[in-house]
Amino acid sequence: MPAKDYKAYVSALNNASLLAQRDLSAVWERVEGMPPDGARDALLALVPGIVYRYGRMAALAAAQYYEAERLQAGGPEGFSAEVSDGVPMEQIEASVRFACGHLFPGDGDGTQPEQDGGLFGGQGRRVREVPGARHD
Repeated sequence: MPAKDYKAYVSALNNASLLAQRDLSAVWERVEGMPPDGARDALLALVPGIVYRYGRMAALAAAQYYEAERLQAGGPEGFSAEVSDGVPMEQIEASVRFACGHLFPGDGDGTQPEQDGGLFGGQGRRVREVPGARHD
């Protein structure tokens, strides 16, 4: 596979990740200052959709790259890679709930998560996760 194809694939992953971070930051601005229950509920309503949307974008880029790589290596024409369903919503919701634990007195250390750590760092990784994929 030519280096330009690989670079295009990596660029697509990076774009998906950056767009997810942008949308997550916008959500964070919306919930900042809300009561803990409201913030948690808003994050649970919005974050899974963001992770799904951009995770799907990354999965499609991976499938297209794999199809092209396979064809270049002499594989049969007409092969269609199966696109991952992504990270299960239950896992994303559990991550959001865990990241919101500090919002409730007595349940955390009382600090807010950083936007590039805590909730946002974890969900950025979720965009790139493909269940069952090997990362050698």
